Amino acid sequence: MKEPEERAAFDRLTSLLADAFAEEGRPGGDMAAKALRAAPALPYRRTVSGADPGPVLDVACGLSGALPLGASVLACRHLLDWISWEGTGLERSVSARLYTTELVGPDGHVAAESVRIGLLASEAWTDYPISSHAGEETYLVIAGTAEWSVGGGDYAAHAPGALIHHPSWVLHGRRTLDEPFLGAWRWSGDLDLSTFRVAED
Repeated sequence: MKEPEERAAFDRLTSLLADAFAEEGRPGGDMAAKALRAAPALPYRRTVSGADPGPVLDVACGLSGALPLGASVLACRHLLDWISWEGTGLERSVSARLYTTELVGPDGHVAAESVRIGLLASEAWTDYPISSHAGEETYLVIAGTAEWSVGGGDYAAHAPGALIHHPSWVLHGRRTLDEPFLGAWRWSGDLDLSTFRVAED
């Protein structure tokens, strides 16, 4: 990151996300908020980005009801290293439609050891299968209504502003219908991404 205004855009995003996760009311959310608020004082780093969310972000953030936070994502999208998420058991046809970036965390743009916080964009008509992982997780829906199943329950729609919590190892899945999706996620507890597993039928 070369220009002060670019770092300011990134720091604005982390500040807004800190406020959002502070409202969660869980220790993991408080940890995420603390790490996000500490981010502006820490170095920013980049690696080579391997994916481009392309129009998915533009379409999602332009949807009716999208949170103003989406504008901050768009303002620094070119600063972020996006990858297609390829968790264990996730079919390539699905992962190619998912774009994620870690903002703060062990692999994030800003280093932190206690949490992972990032963004995920999903194309419309994408079925993220029932899965689980060791990390405790919460999603904030920023743009696009998506359907979630948590703990083996029926799928239910969650609109922008919703917080969806996944305790450690609890089965959960997400699917989009005719709208793309943008969300912010945070992990606490066991941060080992290799614990992710798609559930067997």
